[in-house]
Amino acid sequence: MKIRSCPNRRDAWRGLALAALLALLLPGAARAQQVLVQANVADDTLKTTFGPNRRYFGHGYVGFGVVAGPAGAGAAVRYGAFSSELRLGGRLKVRLNQTFAAHADLTYTYQRYELAQQSVKTIPNPVQHEREAFGLHQAGAEVGLRLNYGRRGNAVGRYLDLLAGGSWLVASSHTTSETPGPGVASRETTEHGLAYFRRMSGSAGARLGIDRYALTVRYRLTPGFTAAYASWPELPRWVVGVELGIF
Repeated sequence: MKIRSCPNRRDAWRGLALAALLALLLPGAARAQQVLVQANVADDTLKTTFGPNRRYFGHGYVGFGVVAGPAGAGAAVRYGAFSSELRLGGRLKVRLNQTFAAHADLTYTYQRYELAQQSVKTIPNPVQHEREAFGLHQAGAEVGLRLNYGRRGNAVGRYLDLLAGGSWLVASSHTTSETPGPGVASRETTEHGLAYFRRMSGSAGARLGIDRYALTVRYRLTPGFTAAYASWPELPRWVVGVELGIF
């Protein structure tokens, strides 16, 4: 006599085995699906608007320039590092399209004019010293229109800026130094708050750059001295320099 196993019992064992297998596989599949969805959705929907060639970009910079151009008779200066400008600033750039951008800067500049000691010197007086210099501390703002050219991806790339700015004279000084005689190494005299310098000034210029490096040139549009001293000869109006972006 043959004994056959019950079909219902075999089906029950098969069902239990299938349930156990699914219990082992489903948590892993669920975790894999969750990571995949998180990674892909974040990457696909992220829209960056801030960067070197994005809609907005902000950074700091430092610049150094030398005074250039002619001076009026009686206002000759020593050129090179003796008469120079240090500039610190922050810039916000807004991209208008792939070719044009606009930017606005806030700046601090320190200008130094070292006067040449000549017999024809007239400012601020004809007295000659071993060394004599004006120091001007200025806070300012500048706006510009940028022309981008060449392929650059998400980088600043190559550009030409046309600039216009204004500044406020925060502090000024007139310093003279000499060696008075035996027993005294040197004597220096500094006057502050010079009334003859104009408080507000305007300038125009240009900047030619590649990424963080640039050549700059600026021209002072306004007189250097107030109306009461309009007869004084002008100090040089040009500053030519270099700039390093900090980003």
